[in-house]
Amino acid sequence: MKLVLIHGRGQAGLDPQLLQQQWLTALHHGCARARVQLPADTVVEFPYYGDALAQAVAEIDSPLDAAIRAKGLLAGPDVALAGEILLELAAHAGIHESDIVLEVGSVPVERGPANWGWVQALLRAVDRLPGLNSQLLTAFTRDVSVYLSYDGVRARVNDIVAATLSTTEPCVVLAHSLGTVVAYDILRERGASPQYPGLVTVGSPLGIRAIQRQLATPLVSPPGVAHWFNAYDNHDVVALLPLDARYFNVTPAIENKSDVLNHTEDRHGIMGYLTDPVVARRIVEALEGRHPA
Repeated sequence: MKLVLIHGRGQAGLDPQLLQQQWLTALHHGCARARVQLPADTVVEFPYYGDALAQAVAEIDSPLDAAIRAKGLLAGPDVALAGEILLELAAHAGIHESDIVLEVGSVPVERGPANWGWVQALLRAVDRLPGLNSQLLTAFTRDVSVYLSYDGVRARVNDIVAATLSTTEPCVVLAHSLGTVVAYDILRERGASPQYPGLVTVGSPLGIRAIQRQLATPLVSPPGVAHWFNAYDNHDVVALLPLDARYFNVTPAIENKSDVLNHTEDRHGIMGYLTDPVVARRIVEALEGRHPA
C-alpha cells in the first residue's frame, strides 16, 4: 500500500529525498520501539511543496509597506488572519490580555488582531514564558495564513500534494503541522472512493477556530477515511488543542493521543512525533488495513 507523507512549513530550499529519508529513519525508530515493522510492500510518496509555498509568501510580502505597519495598521487578509491565529494560540498557551497590556505600556494601542502594535506586544509576552517561542509562532502563522487566504496559493500547494494521492488505489496519509490542514482540505473534497484506511495527523493546528473559519463548512470527517488518528505533545504550542468534540466535532470521532513526548527543541518537530511508538503502530496498522479496537 502507498504511504503519503505530507510535510509542514519551513521546508524551503531543502532536498526532498533527504527529507523523506529523515522521516523514514525516525519512523523506523518508532516502529522498533513499538515492535512492529512497515509492511514490505509499502510505497512511500513525499509530495514536496516547500519551495512553492515560500515563493508564494515572498510574492505576497514584497508589496507590503513597512511604514503602514509602523502606524499600527495591517494590510491584506492574510496578515489579519495571522493576527487572529496568534491571539488564539497565545490564549490557549496561557497568555492573558493583562500580559499584553503590560507589554504595551503607556502607549495607546487599539486591542485586537487588526492592530500590529497589539500583536507585537503579544509576541513580547510570549517570549517571557518558558517553552514558548515567538519566532516559531510568527513563522507558522505567516505561512498558514497565506495558504488559507489566497485561493491561488492554496491551489498551487494542493495540486502538488493531490498528485500523489491516487484516485483509484487506497493509501495511508501521514501529515504534520500545516500539512494536516493541506491534507484535510484535499481529502474533504474527495468522495468515499478510493478508501484511505488511515489518516494520521501529528502536531496539527486544525483545532484553532481562526483556521477552521477558512475551511469549507461544515467540518466533516473526510468521506473516504476509515480511521483518523491525531497525536500531539501538550507542550507543542502549534497543536495545543485536541481534535475532539470541543474543537473539531466530526463523526466518526477522531482518536486523539495527547501525551507524546516530543524530544525536539520546540516540541513541534516531526522527528519527535515519528519516534513515538503509538504513532508508529497506528501507521503500521493502517497500512495493514487494521484499526484499533
